[in-house]
Amino acid sequence: MDYEFLDVRIVDQVATIMINRPEVLNGLHPESHREMEMVWDDLGENDEVRAVVLTGAGRAFCAGGDLKDMEERLKVNPTGGSGISPASARRIIYNLLDFEKPLIGAINGHAIGLGATLGLLCDIVISSEDAKWGDPHVNIGLVPGDGGLAIWTLLVGPNRAKEFMMFGTTLNAQRMYEIGIVNHVVASDQVLQKAQAMAAELSKGPQLAIKGTKISINNWMKAQFSSMFEVGLSSELQSMSHPDFQEGISAAIGKREPKWQ
Repeated sequence: MDYEFLDVRIVDQVATIMINRPEVLNGLHPESHREMEMVWDDLGENDEVRAVVLTGAGRAFCAGGDLKDMEERLKVNPTGGSGISPASARRIIYNLLDFEKPLIGAINGHAIGLGATLGLLCDIVISSEDAKWGDPHVNIGLVPGDGGLAIWTLLVGPNRAKEFMMFGTTLNAQRMYEIGIVNHVVASDQVLQKAQAMAAELSKGPQLAIKGTKISINNWMKAQFSSMFEVGLSSELQSMSHPDFQEGISAAIGKREPKWQ
């Protein structure tokens, strides 16, 4: 496994994946997105790995899409979108849902947009008490169709999801715990340690029983997920071709209020 944007280390049957783009708060561009699609198949086929921890380098877990990369692409082609294909958007979600080994999210800092989606698709979520969570796609003129609509709706229900998504709400870790979608909130310097300890314990447990439990629950999740994900993805692609997207990116990078059409 040779990755440029992910740091993958295996110790005592536990793999730790670290998103390693701290200079952009671990935001994903097409190349790093592709690695995140692939890593689940690689680790799934690796007999040395029984459990996995997902975390981020530096002070953030993952800020979602790389806005500066998007801005550069939009300068070349104003209707070119993010550079991430619908097939790639599907793979990153379904490869995660199909990954059979226990996956612990060590959310060491902010988890925004696709970053929040990746965190919430983990089986058990350990969040830093300082982390902020949210899916503010709407703030850059986009539908949160890359999995955000589906996973938030599944976990918090339709009315809360609509409010959070339409307002681009950001929640702190304690609020995420209170509404039941974060398992544990700990000090920032304890996040990775706790996640790796839980992964180590699961790696020593009855593997068939643990995998069967996860597969059964994830099968139900996929059944709930698929229709909304496909409609949301189609809607996001449509919103990417609208001038509001280019304006949203420009405003976010320029730290100003957007002027929507």
